[in-house]
Amino acid sequence: MVSRKTVARMSRYRRLLTSLHAAGTESIYSHQLARHAVVSAPQVRRDLMAIGYSGSPNKGYDVAACIESISAFLDGTARQDVCLVGVGNLGRAVISHFAAASPSVAIVAAFDSDPALRDTVVHGCRCFGAERMEQLVRDLGIEIAVLTVPGEAAQEVADTLVRAGVKSLISFAPTPLQLPHEIFVEYMDITAALESAAFFARLGAQTNGNGEAGEAELAPMVRQLGSLLARKRMRLEELAQDIAARVVTPGRPGGTEVTRIYAGDRVSDLLNEASDTTLLVSNLASVQMLRVAELMDVPGICFVGGIEPGDDVIELARTNGTLLMVSPVGVFETCGLIYRYLGGEAERGGG
Repeated sequence: MVSRKTVARMSRYRRLLTSLHAAGTESIYSHQLARHAVVSAPQVRRDLMAIGYSGSPNKGYDVAACIESISAFLDGTARQDVCLVGVGNLGRAVISHFAAASPSVAIVAAFDSDPALRDTVVHGCRCFGAERMEQLVRDLGIEIAVLTVPGEAAQEVADTLVRAGVKSLISFAPTPLQLPHEIFVEYMDITAALESAAFFARLGAQTNGNGEAGEAELAPMVRQLGSLLARKRMRLEELAQDIAARVVTPGRPGGTEVTRIYAGDRVSDLLNEASDTTLLVSNLASVQMLRVAELMDVPGICFVGGIEPGDDVIELARTNGTLLMVSPVGVFETCGLIYRYLGGEAERGGG
């Protein structure tokens, strides 16, 4: 089963490659595509290998062929029809974007409770009254819906769409939906995204242009983490839960404790800094990183930015008893969350 993050990266690769191809780029290496997509080069190679496409060591990936392979993976053989509910400013923007965005996905009907919008056409899409939604969605065989309705209306609308046969939902509503487990839901919470951006802006984080802090900016925070850890050992299982990291492989029997943190990807530095009580925080989800961790008897690694480790990495971690976790945010943000966790623990311990 392909993860939603893999599918999202594939869509991003295709958009980037299509733009590069239009600008005259005929071939590209994995590290170049990775820089554009803000992921690691090994991640690009794993993703493309998963769909059966490989490049040349001398020329990299053929851009046109790569676009074709990704399109075959993402689009299937038939166009998929979509409906949208909520034709306000956001809904209109979404309809406008998809009017020419993808030949494989088309918004074919929109619904709204405003009587003034009934039987109107917005960016080529016909709008209908909300009372016709269930019947029309069922008659048209629509299985994908976009919700751009207020939060208080989202659950009722989603329930109606599911009864009509919708299997996948994209929700811009700022509220969680209670739906059967087989229904796919992708939340696009703009409010949460803005609040997160504001939070990290207040931290005064200096970035390297890719949304990640450089090693020079990370050093003071890592030193502060070390100071807090010197007073308290940290259990990785509890940490993962607190910072919303997903545990991929369990650690050692009885729990995994650390007293140091190293954040970075330089193997030479890792060999100097790592120990059997060190948590590694890294962008590099590779077998090489696991081998170094094995050599230094490192008990745990936190991959950042939602990077999914490959099966070979996971298998080696299980064999070594290394706890792997994946943080959904970048290196600086992850260290910031760990700092808050340790700071809170210190306050609770001191109280």
